[in-house]
Amino acid sequence: DSRGLHSDWSACASVRLVVARDVLHPSLRDSLLPGYYASAFAERSSCTGRAHHFALRMRAALAPLLLAASSTRSLSVRRITTKMSAQGVLMTKAGKDGAQGDCPFTQYAAMSMQLAGATYELRPTPQEEKPAWHVDAHGGSMPCWAPNGFADGTDAIADSGGIAKHFLTPSATDTAVMEQCGGLFKGIAMLLKNTDDGKDGELIEGLAEQLDKLEACAFAPYLSGSTPGLADAFVATKLYVLFVAGGHYKDFVLSKRHPKVARYWAAVSAHPAFYRTRYPEAEMLHGWGEARGEGPGCAV
Repeated sequence: DSRGLHSDWSACASVRLVVARDVLHPSLRDSLLPGYYASAFAERSSCTGRAHHFALRMRAALAPLLLAASSTRSLSVRRITTKMSAQGVLMTKAGKDGAQGDCPFTQYAAMSMQLAGATYELRPTPQEEKPAWHVDAHGGSMPCWAPNGFADGTDAIADSGGIAKHFLTPSATDTAVMEQCGGLFKGIAMLLKNTDDGKDGELIEGLAEQLDKLEACAFAPYLSGSTPGLADAFVATKLYVLFVAGGHYKDFVLSKRHPKVARYWAAVSAHPAFYRTRYPEAEMLHGWGEARGEGPGCAV
C-alpha cells in the first residue's frame, strides 16, 4: 500500500543520507541546517508533500558532492586518456598490406622489449608516413623506438642494439656471447645474398665456423642462463633468418656437428617472446629475394 511504499522510500533515503553524511567534507557537512539528520530519520509521514520537500532538501545537500565526484571522474578519465595516448611506439619496416616487414634487427629490439615486459605499440610505417622528426633526426632508420608516441621524437632511439639494451641491461654472459657470435649474421647474409652457386661451398663452411662458436657457448638452457635474455634476442632472431630463408634459397640444414644449437633453437623458438615478435615468413622471403638482386630488400 501507499504507507509501505513510503516507508521503504524513507528507509532508502535515510541510508543514502547516512552514507552522504559520512563521505561529505566537514565544511559541507557543517553547512547543513541544524537538526537536519535527526529530522530526516524522524520524518516518516505518509504525506506526499513532505516527502517531496525532503527529497528536494536531500538533493540540495548532495549536489556539491555529486559535482565533486563528477569532476574527479572527468579528471581521472583525462589522465588515463593522456597516459594511453603517450604509449611508446616501436616503428618498423612496413610489409605487404600494412604487416610488419622483414628485418631481424627489428625483431631483436621487439623480442628484448617482450622479455623486459614492456608495453608498446608496434607500428609498421611506410616511407611516406614517417614523421618529420624521424626523417630529420634519424634518417628514417628502422626500427625506431619513440617513447612518447608517434608524433613526438623526444628521446627516440633508432638503433636496434640501443633499443634492446635500453630495455635489457646486458649481463657479463650476454656481452661474452654477443661478442663470440658477432659474425653469425654476416655469415648468414653472405650466403643468402650469393647468387653464384660455385661459391656456396666456401660460404657454407664460413657459416659453419660461426655456428661452431655458437655451439661452444654454455646453454643453460638459454644463452643468457635459465631464462632468455639479451643474448638470446640477439642470436635467435638471426637463426630465424638462417632456417627460413636459408632453407628456402640454399636448402640449408643444420649439420650434425651442431646438436646444441639444434636443441637451443627448439627451445628458444617456442618461447612467447620469440614467436610473438616474429614477422611473416613470406615477408622474409620477399625481402631476401630483393636482397639477392630483385630490389633493395632488408638492409644488411
